[in-house]
Amino acid sequence: MANEKAILFIGQNRPLPGRENDAMKLWYEAKGWYDSLVKDGWATRWDAFFLTPHGGDMNGAFVLYGDRAKLDELRRTDAWEAWVFRCMTCLEGFGVIPGVNFSAMHETMERRNKAIGH
Repeated sequence: MANEKAILFIGQNRPLPGRENDAMKLWYEAKGWYDSLVKDGWATRWDAFFLTPHGGDMNGAFVLYGDRAKLDELRRTDAWEAWVFRCMTCLEGFGVIPGVNFSAMHETMERRNKAIGH
């Protein structure tokens, strides 16, 4: 976890109507897929959560942790693109958002302040 400053937030709402079985299959495959990304050095670790019923439009997510450059590079691979295409076909509100974790917040805020002149 030495250079674990970046994250990829991979969120979704719920299965698209009629695509519930495809979504379940994907969620079951996700463990192996994300484990392989860690094994292959794209990420340092991952976690997932599914939220209890709350009436909102975000019901779960996977989070990859790692080096910013490696996670950015991962998002440009054909394998990642294929995974995203598959997710988009059966999950409502699916999205992938890069970000930073709390330990990188200070550096991020320094870049922000420099960019806006503070």
